[in-house]
Amino acid sequence: MKLKPKKMKSLWLSPGEGFPHPAESSMADSVRKLRELPAPKSASSVSGNSKAGGAALPNCPPVYLDLVYIPNHCNAKNVDSEFFKRVRSSYYVVSGNDLAAQEPSRAVLDALLEGKSQWGNNMQVTLIPTHDSEVMREWYQETHEKQQSLNITVLASSSTVVMQDESFPACKIEL
Repeated sequence: MKLKPKKMKSLWLSPGEGFPHPAESSMADSVRKLRELPAPKSASSVSGNSKAGGAALPNCPPVYLDLVYIPNHCNAKNVDSEFFKRVRSSYYVVSGNDLAAQEPSRAVLDALLEGKSQWGNNMQVTLIPTHDSEVMREWYQETHEKQQSLNITVLASSSTVVMQDESFPACKIEL
């Protein structure tokens, strides 16, 4: 069955009718909207962190994903232990290489340890840093025993891919 052009146009959502355009939304907006949801009335609700002004977050099951990019270059403004309690992944990509902006943030790396300790299972987690940073090296060395006890591995090496006149670091992930 062929659709006429004017009918085909009606199949697409106009801006504001469905999912937000990526440029119109950010992780900070999503976190803010989540925290604005009414708190559950049960006593088993999970309380938010100090950044949320003490507001309770809804008690919902965690989400399991294969690969997660830690938002905002692993900056502590948007990611805390609550993120890692709720967003569980086999692989987390840690980007950021800016000491002045505190990226990657030591607080976020510590939050991963805290959040993962609440999972109640021994699921393997691999951190994939996109840069070799002083913050990541120090965190790795200082928390290595805890990482091992929580079954967290930090990918310490990558390969170099060479294509014509260009080369770049890369790693292969098999899901």
